[in-house]
Amino acid sequence: MSEAKKNPFKPTFGCVPNELAGRARLIEDILDGLDNAPGDPNRASIFVGARGTGKTVLLAAIAERADAAGWISVNVTARDGMLDEILVQARDKAAHLLALKPDSRITEVKVSGSGFARQVEERQTTWRSEATELVGALNDQGTGLLITVDEASADVEELRVLVDVFQHLIRERRDVALMVAGLPHNVSLLLDDDAISFLRRGFRHSMESISQNDVAYAMRETVEGAGRSIDPDALEAASKATEGYAFLIQLIGYHMWRQEPARDLITPEAVDSAIVFARRDMESSVLEPTERDLSPREREFLSAMLRDDGDSALSDIASRMGIDSNNASQLRRRLVERGVIGSRGRGKVGIDMPMLREFLATREA
Repeated sequence: MSEAKKNPFKPTFGCVPNELAGRARLIEDILDGLDNAPGDPNRASIFVGARGTGKTVLLAAIAERADAAGWISVNVTARDGMLDEILVQARDKAAHLLALKPDSRITEVKVSGSGFARQVEERQTTWRSEATELVGALNDQGTGLLITVDEASADVEELRVLVDVFQHLIRERRDVALMVAGLPHNVSLLLDDDAISFLRRGFRHSMESISQNDVAYAMRETVEGAGRSIDPDALEAASKATEGYAFLIQLIGYHMWRQEPARDLITPEAVDSAIVFARRDMESSVLEPTERDLSPREREFLSAMLRDDGDSALSDIASRMGIDSNNASQLRRRLVERGVIGSRGRGKVGIDMPMLREFLATREA
């Protein structure tokens, strides 16, 4: 036994882990796009995935790498006020590069007694003109502006403004990039909006499940990098239990580290306990919010799937629900867009979200 070491796993949403499993190639593609000339399609990228698939973390990791490469990155959530936040963050981070300009100019100076009275005139401006001026100044200094937007939604009017201005900046061959992330359903609605159809030309990346080999590598590197080791059987059990789900990699890793933290070796017993704790946290952080977002018909669809031990035939689901195949297909599409279920070949579907089947079965029981 030795002194307990600090836990290196980071299950907090948006916190970049020490080892980001399975996303290295994607990040390199984005960085290559930033290094390329304006107009590279990687500079307009959309990341789509269900809760816990690592979208926010990926945006943060890309921003960190872009900063290290000399870009100025700003990171916002899609909501009212995001446009002002973009300008404020960019000016603060680039203060060492940019000369501050006043928001008003002196039009007249009058002598009054022993002092001076100044009359000022406010500058008339728009967000597009301010963004264009800012990006131009950054480009003149040899750097570009990366904007990352999380929780994208078609309901946010300021996101429409941002995309429209970004489109003009691209046409002017400015060094600027836009990374957008959101839930599948929200991104689909966003891309259906003709007002921001420009986004359809960007590269769309689905946050697929991470291979067990990549998960095992990331977990082992994280453990050993923090000064401990992990039993091979424990590593296999932990990586398998994550089901390639980004949030569970950190969550199971966090809890297995906490079992006998002063012990150098993480054992299979520690992993067994960690999975129990992780399931509890997964329910409150991911599964319960996902269930709340479902419509009654979508819940009924999933309930019909629970009657099968494995994958379900769409025709069986429709029969159990008493609906026709067209309605069943529409429900299937909506649940696929939410990242809850996935296709299993012609006419079949399966539950994709880890631990959801057990969670729903317990709810019904």
